[in-house]
Amino acid sequence: MRGRGRAWLRRVDTPAARALLLGIAVSVLVTVLSRLGGLAGWETRAIDAFLFFRDRVPTPEIVLVHIDEDAFQELGERQPLPRRYLADLADFLLQSGARVLAFDVHVRKASIPEEDAALVALTRRWESARGGRQLVFTTIATSRQEGPGARYTPTPPYSPELRALFGFANAPIGTDGMIRRMVPVLPAEAGGYLPSFALAVLAAHHGYSADALTRVLGAGPEAEVVLPVGDPRRGITRSEPVRLATLADIVWRVDYTGPPGSFAAFPSGAIMQFAKSGVRPEADNPFRGKIVLVGATFAESRDFYPTPLGLMAGVEIQANMVHTLLARRALLPPPWTLNLALMVVGCLWI
Repeated sequence: MRGRGRAWLRRVDTPAARALLLGIAVSVLVTVLSRLGGLAGWETRAIDAFLFFRDRVPTPEIVLVHIDEDAFQELGERQPLPRRYLADLADFLLQSGARVLAFDVHVRKASIPEEDAALVALTRRWESARGGRQLVFTTIATSRQEGPGARYTPTPPYSPELRALFGFANAPIGTDGMIRRMVPVLPAEAGGYLPSFALAVLAAHHGYSADALTRVLGAGPEAEVVLPVGDPRRGITRSEPVRLATLADIVWRVDYTGPPGSFAAFPSGAIMQFAKSGVRPEADNPFRGKIVLVGATFAESRDFYPTPLGLMAGVEIQANMVHTLLARRALLPPPWTLNLALMVVGCLWI
């Protein structure tokens, strides 16, 4: 037995064997450091590079409407944006056949009573006409504490009579100021979960009313919400359930489709000119059957944030979040066991 042990030691004590053991040791060390977050910066840069160099195909079901600098000037640089303008814009886009019309616009502060009433009336009219599934607005989720265990409440709209779905627009911002991640749901102070803007948009597409979505999100982490599924080439093909625990616990990284301007976009001013002229939308128009996101892109909105692919308006970042959730692409890292196995196999192969 002693002879066999010495022979084994001699075989191990060769340059090739020492290199193999060193490679395996380094593989284990890299895996441990990755699990502990020691390589988070390198992993982040690697994924950023992947987003930059890969093929970019935006989801065709998502269309943007920009309230741009020209429109802001025509509105007299008023903030908050005139509610009657939002109502007229929404009416025309819904008449055009938009499946979901989502405003990345906060409506928490009251403004001119007549204009506020015009937007409320618009939401009521379309609720009775089509079941209240088309309109979505953003809120802000706030918490009295930070870190684990925090629970959130949404900022309420200026009127409880607004008939629409609401979702928070919050997104985690990295230490370098970039938005790379999204949070589909947040724990609600009253129990259950609050929906993000992206989740509310897809819930509206599936047909959830505000009350039905609230009931599902309040049913506990094992409950399921049914959301549409699609891909850039075939579009939305079906709907599938997804567990609330999956939405809450997974780190969802935004799967950016490309640099700013990747989605089809239209200026709100041109659309409003059509609306004021009395022209009815034709059956074949770019909004029919689509998810239409409306947001501010004028400089004074200050709604621009750095991303791995450049500075983007908030509405375009939200569009990328809808795209990510629609495609179920969280860009998740593989299991650590698979990482370790692949590195060890690589060492043995070499």
